[in-house]
Amino acid sequence: MIEGHFIINPIAHAYDLSDANLQPNPYGRGLRDLLVKLHLVWNPPHLRVPAEVYMSNWPVEAVARTLFLETDVDMAANMYLRLDSWFRDGLCSRAKNVEAATRWPERYLTYVGVSPTQGLDVCLSDLEDQMKELPNSIGLKLYPDEVEPFRSWRMDDPELAYPLFERAQKLGIKTVAIHKAIPNGPVPINPYRVDDVDGAAIHFPGLNFEIVHAGLAFVDETAHAIARFPNVYANLEITSLLMHHGPGMFSEILAQFLFWGGPEKIIYSDGTLFCHTQPLLEKFWNLEFTEELMAKYNLKQLTKNEKALILGGNYARIVGLDIEKAKAAIADDEFAKERRRTGIQKPYSNWLRMYEEERQGASGKVRALA
Repeated sequence: MIEGHFIINPIAHAYDLSDANLQPNPYGRGLRDLLVKLHLVWNPPHLRVPAEVYMSNWPVEAVARTLFLETDVDMAANMYLRLDSWFRDGLCSRAKNVEAATRWPERYLTYVGVSPTQGLDVCLSDLEDQMKELPNSIGLKLYPDEVEPFRSWRMDDPELAYPLFERAQKLGIKTVAIHKAIPNGPVPINPYRVDDVDGAAIHFPGLNFEIVHAGLAFVDETAHAIARFPNVYANLEITSLLMHHGPGMFSEILAQFLFWGGPEKIIYSDGTLFCHTQPLLEKFWNLEFTEELMAKYNLKQLTKNEKALILGGNYARIVGLDIEKAKAAIADDEFAKERRRTGIQKPYSNWLRMYEEERQGASGKVRALA
């Protein structure tokens, strides 16, 4: 928490960027290269990990310990990612989603994931199966395309998307997060535009729709979408990292979203372990607009209560989370106890320690077999 305000990071998941997880095509390697470059360039030097650590199979526990021992985040959401034609397990596997939900149910919300390019029948069956496994999942994570061959789908497709959203809503899904704005490596950009979200929002007023990576491209279109539709939100995953790499750009994007949609339509997220949450939270909590930017968009400085909405309040509202009950549920869990004992821990200390322990354990097994 920050000054008593409950903090939620709705996108924090454990990638598998190891060589073994790359599909045998150039696109998985291209997307991994993009993710590596973003980590190494957009994060300041003291918030980077060695390449061999980054390009490994990230344990769910490393993400959990990073979030709940090294940052002020109280809850997070893990997602089953379906970048199936880039990575063998989609980048964050179904098994990791189950692990997050079963080991730390008071700390993690989960999103199931399907790949609409596989066709409606496959999607519906897959969705039903995952919801039987994780019936408390509150979200559905989607990607707009697959590769080799290039193929895409649209959120406003009445024959594919609408039956999928209808089924998701019947199964208890509250929010649909669609990856937009930033292409997954060297692929066509057209599927990452946001104009197809409109039809979904119109036809499914009972569902919420998160435009993920909002503002990294198509800023105007995204701003107008959150203004026009009460169930469309700007999710700032990766966009938030501009507070390190392009703070003026981040303020401009945020100001435009505030002008059109107001603070109630913006959701903070970042994508830990892609980056480290704590320095970003601190920068956002202390963010102040320049006089020029406030004059340009007729804005006032964000209040602490408005920042608290963006850092958790809005997300809790759209997924139906009772914050007071959530606070009580984690007040004395394993993370709370350790945090009281150690204070906030050093950035990436848990991930680096776990990686080194795993490496030494593997070396010991090799020596034992020799």
